[in-house]
Amino acid sequence: MAESLLNNLIALDLTDEKGFVCGKILAVLGVDVLKIEPPGGDPARRTPPHCRGADDLEQSLYWLAFNSDKRGITLNVENSQGQALFRKLVAKADFVIESFPPDYLDALGLGYESLKRINPKIIMVSITPFGQRGPYSHYKACELTISAMSGVLGDTGEPDRPPVKEALNSIYFEGGSAAALGAVIAYYYREVAGEGQHVDVSLQHVAASRDMTTLHILEFDKQLLKRTGDKGQVGGRRVFRWLWPCQDGHLFWALRGGHIGVRINEALSRWLDEEGLENPYNGIADLAQLDMATLSEETRTFFEGAVEKLFLRHTRREITERALSSGAQAWPVNNTADVLENPQLAARNFWQDLSLLGLGIPFRCPRHFFLSSETENYVRRRAPTVSEHNNEVYGQELGLSETEIMTLNDTGVI
Repeated sequence: MAESLLNNLIALDLTDEKGFVCGKILAVLGVDVLKIEPPGGDPARRTPPHCRGADDLEQSLYWLAFNSDKRGITLNVENSQGQALFRKLVAKADFVIESFPPDYLDALGLGYESLKRINPKIIMVSITPFGQRGPYSHYKACELTISAMSGVLGDTGEPDRPPVKEALNSIYFEGGSAAALGAVIAYYYREVAGEGQHVDVSLQHVAASRDMTTLHILEFDKQLLKRTGDKGQVGGRRVFRWLWPCQDGHLFWALRGGHIGVRINEALSRWLDEEGLENPYNGIADLAQLDMATLSEETRTFFEGAVEKLFLRHTRREITERALSSGAQAWPVNNTADVLENPQLAARNFWQDLSLLGLGIPFRCPRHFFLSSETENYVRRRAPTVSEHNNEVYGQELGLSETEIMTLNDTGVI
């Protein structure tokens, strides 16, 4: 089996948090990703939480999680000597990944048009909040801002309360994934056409593309859907509860109508009868005729009350086991501890323990994004320490002497 899909390719990663995932994915695919930090280290190294609460540049769990499998060097690209070194790296590279404001690298003489004169096959991937052009292109934004301006935030939460932010890093993770896909497609094009290109990733674009259902309902039904919280929406007309409390947490279960819901509804009806609870199904002669869209408010409330009483009697495990054996189709809402112990993930060797430098403790992280029959695309090594590979890259690969490297370090170039 081959080691990975993209062996022998090199990427220069100049990104901040907006682009860490792009470099991480390329590294897992076999690309030699050089994470280029400013001298002294990337500011993201101070992002909490830190391992065991230590305020240490080398122990930010955020940094460690999103920069595994990369090599690390330091370089001041605002310095003329630093720019000269960067150009030497570009001459050997296949990708440049960056998340600076538009025109920032152009002003330094390191924009795409300048770099492709050095290396016509270079692929530059730019990841910004709103893209390289347009009226918002130079606006600054954090993940929450992008979530708000893409429509994602407005669709999340209870309808009578303010919007709720999604879990950590969802926008940046999706944006980084899209950037990695764009980089790989550009590489395929380069193999066919023989030239590189500039890939322009707008995080707002990526996030807004998730709103296809709400956009289509607005376009065709002229309805602006509202947040539904723990409920699901049927045809843009009715909402029904999806998330339910139980003895030790929450679970997902959805009332289904028509032929598709017959088996589920029969299983739940039997369970309600066994528990001696009120059974709203008893008044329905033919479950295949259960029409979710025309269900009265009174009947919906009756259903929800009966189901809630049933689930509150049991744990997530009990409900899941019953669902699997009967076809009731209920799923536990897992927390992080549950995910770490999940047997399905364990069976697929999803977790990889990496060593943390000097701590002697394992650092568990996801091992792969997908499995392939012909290649091994796995996380293999921890994130780099500050300037860990300076001597290796500048000395062995660019041919600088120890004295030259020491001078560059002393003058703040690296």
